[in-house]
Amino acid sequence: MTRDRSTIWIGISDLLLCVVCVVIVAVNPPKPVHAGVDEKAEYLLTVEWSTEPDADVDIWLQTPRKMPVFFNSRQVGCATLDQDNKGWGDSIIHLPDGSTTKVRAVKETIALRCIEPGHYDLAVNLFGFSNHEGAPGLPLPAHVEITGLNPEVKTLFSKDISLTYQKQTINVASFDLSPNGDMTFVDPPLKPVSTK
Repeated sequence: MTRDRSTIWIGISDLLLCVVCVVIVAVNPPKPVHAGVDEKAEYLLTVEWSTEPDADVDIWLQTPRKMPVFFNSRQVGCATLDQDNKGWGDSIIHLPDGSTTKVRAVKETIALRCIEPGHYDLAVNLFGFSNHEGAPGLPLPAHVEITGLNPEVKTLFSKDISLTYQKQTINVASFDLSPNGDMTFVDPPLKPVSTK
């Protein structure tokens, strides 16, 4: 009488199949689902202002390519306008439960996503202003910052400005960026960046 050995071969086949599956998964792991945009940045340039008046403040950056980054030209070389805020309407946030809330301050942001050596001019423009009852009028205070992100987060420039009339442009800062990412600040130009 011979013993039925087919169950042993079935067991060995199952084991080998499991080993092959583990090897396939190890060689080609599944790609994780990203929760958002995965873009690195070297520097963030921001302007922030109050939402009490209905003000549309725009950040401008003249790049080494002699082309500006602003709301009509959102990317030039390494510079990208990440956040364009148009004022009052953008300050109202609609929550998932159907209610709304209003933020106290809004911000526009330009990110330098790589190191492009050369000269940069940073400016702020008061594109639009509409005063409503009970809101403060002009001048409009705004805060400008340049933040370095690598190898650590560090504020490199910070300045408060006052925008006194609609369509006014203030050249806030100018800097030279070296090939290794060092930022050297110089005097900004007299002619507004937005007129270029």
